[in-house]
Amino acid sequence: MNRLATGIENLDKRLQGGYPQGETILFTGEAGTGKTIFSLQFLYQACKEGKKCMMIATEETPDKIQVHSKLLGMDLEPYISNGQLSITRMLEMRAENTIIMDKNGNFMHFEIDDLHNLANLVSDDVEVIVVDNLGTFAMGSQIKQFKDKLETLTFSLANQNKTTIITMDEAAHEFTHRVAEYSTYGSIRLMVKENPYTGKMERFMYIPKMRGTNISLDFINYEINENGINLFPSKNKNK
Repeated sequence: MNRLATGIENLDKRLQGGYPQGETILFTGEAGTGKTIFSLQFLYQACKEGKKCMMIATEETPDKIQVHSKLLGMDLEPYISNGQLSITRMLEMRAENTIIMDKNGNFMHFEIDDLHNLANLVSDDVEVIVVDNLGTFAMGSQIKQFKDKLETLTFSLANQNKTTIITMDEAAHEFTHRVAEYSTYGSIRLMVKENPYTGKMERFMYIPKMRGTNISLDFINYEINENGINLFPSKNKNK
């Protein structure tokens, strides 16, 4: 299986080289667990490797995303300037339905809660996609309808061999009974909990699902520092 580097060395080791190419991986977790940072590090790594990338942001503006990335040592501006990376402004679209141009140059009526329409925003030459945050499309939706639309989206993107990272806030994930985990190729949960060895609140990652990958079900301790995400080595020398 071909894989794409995650931008985090120790995570690549955990995933046998990186995220499975052409598949959709879901990140879930509460605010402050680093969902956006995980996705930005992947995006930045893909840009450095020369891949055509796209970010669909539902909460932050492109300017704020660039500032946030740069503070972590990831300057996205050169890739945006040369057309290698595009950041689609979904924040402004949330207020009302709008008319947009799809990837084929046709005008379409885009409804912000129409999840499967996201595929129409992605041009054919895009190889890597980040959707941050899927929760925007989940709140207020019927669970079955949300699941059906997400499955349509992930099938469409996988059929085009586009490697996709989707983040989803914990509140929306629980509201939809965690059905997004069934509709994606892999799932990574991020959490903050007490470390039983230190007695301190720390960040942990848990990978319940990654098809085609030999994964450990242990909790993985990580930190967020000035360089982004850093996974601590496993205490088990065989992992």
